[in-house]
Amino acid sequence: MGIFDFLKKAEATKTTETTESNKETVETKDNACVGVLDFLPMKETNQLLIVGSLEGSLKVGDQLQLCNPDQGMESLGSVEVKKLSSQNKDADSLTDEVLAHLVVDRIPSLDKLKKGSVLFSSGVDEEQKLSSYSDALYRAFVAIQEGQLTNEDYLASSLDDSVEILRLFLWKCRQNQETESEESYQANTRKLERLAEIVKDKLLAADSVYAVYSEKTGEPYLFSTTYDRGEEGYLCTDPMIMLLTPSWYRQFKETIDSRPNSVVKLIENTEDKKGIENFLGTAFYLNGALGTIFNSKEVSISASALVQKPDFSNLPEIQVPVMNPDLVRWMLLMGQLDSPTTEDEEVIYKLYYKFFSEAMLKAKFLIPLDAASEFKDDSQKGSSFVLEKDSSFNIPVKEGKDGRNSVPVFTDWKRLRMVFDEKWNGMIEEAGGMIEVFDYAINPTEYYEAGAYVSLTAFKEMQKFSEELEGRANG
Repeated sequence: MGIFDFLKKAEATKTTETTESNKETVETKDNACVGVLDFLPMKETNQLLIVGSLEGSLKVGDQLQLCNPDQGMESLGSVEVKKLSSQNKDADSLTDEVLAHLVVDRIPSLDKLKKGSVLFSSGVDEEQKLSSYSDALYRAFVAIQEGQLTNEDYLASSLDDSVEILRLFLWKCRQNQETESEESYQANTRKLERLAEIVKDKLLAADSVYAVYSEKTGEPYLFSTTYDRGEEGYLCTDPMIMLLTPSWYRQFKETIDSRPNSVVKLIENTEDKKGIENFLGTAFYLNGALGTIFNSKEVSISASALVQKPDFSNLPEIQVPVMNPDLVRWMLLMGQLDSPTTEDEEVIYKLYYKFFSEAMLKAKFLIPLDAASEFKDDSQKGSSFVLEKDSSFNIPVKEGKDGRNSVPVFTDWKRLRMVFDEKWNGMIEEAGGMIEVFDYAINPTEYYEAGAYVSLTAFKEMQKFSEELEGRANG
């Protein structure tokens, strides 16, 4: 049973006892696990009433440990069950109750109690705690509160909590999508938007999060699936990065770390809480990722819903930072594949190359420029330059392919600075401007697979293909 497999109930844990006299085995069911659905103070007695979903058996006087699985499995303290009840009836013991009521003394460790907390006896394993955690979030926030969080819930919830609540509510909506009314659909859409907003808030304020990186490109791994639609061609889903919440990564670290061609890196926030936001901004608006997958492919949020796209509309064109997310996106996806080895990979690579070719013709690059280059008048704007007639400049040129020379061009300042230090400036190059003289070595960083080489022949083929597409569209 997986961490979020709330549909399956765990089988009761069975332990075997062996007596010295007759070696008789007996089954016991005393490993209790309670997922907290709600709680409220009992002012008269300085006690706390806890409502939870009980798996296993529990009796008055039992000691239970407390943990918040979203933060770890370590015990935050222990409590003694003072009173038990179910369906408005007191009981000395309870077994497998969907709604169990426990009364415990209020102690300092219970200050960390929240919906989704887990109370457990000593024999309960981590898998059961995680199952009870997810089950409690489903019952509390989906079944009871119908996808809505109170202000108190919002303040108490963590990034892990918010991602799981969104996943569970999405699951419920998908189960009912064929029978729900338009009014219900619209209401649930608004709830999903609010839950996604909560995930965003918790993500940007988190101390840290994990991201899956590609070993080949050195950038956050882009996840995309290609579908064959027959005569309609192929469909490529939006390429997205994957973030892992701390508790998810801890639980599945061995499996995640064993994935080929990828590595998990810790993304730490800064004191001003801009670190994670800046990381996302780079992934979205430099690398071209269209959103983020959280933990599994069941939960994803679009880029614009997490970090607003930079607005340069008020800047003069020469001051607008050079960025090519539509080009970099497909270069990274091709780089992750590297050299296709199967027919399916060949098809996918060709699809990526098609999109890359379309973006290439619209690209605007940075060519490294020696700071000693001479310019006339006021042709310099910041670190970018516009060439005036009779200006002299020095650019790095290397031997390329098929007897031609190549010039390094970069999609943005981040990549340029990975190769050339502050002694170098950048000259803006519209795609095709120098292609008759020099081939393009795009983003020639230490991560060879993250770049591309475009020759004059390849560029002309791209132009021809674009003209054919335009002709079909107009025809």
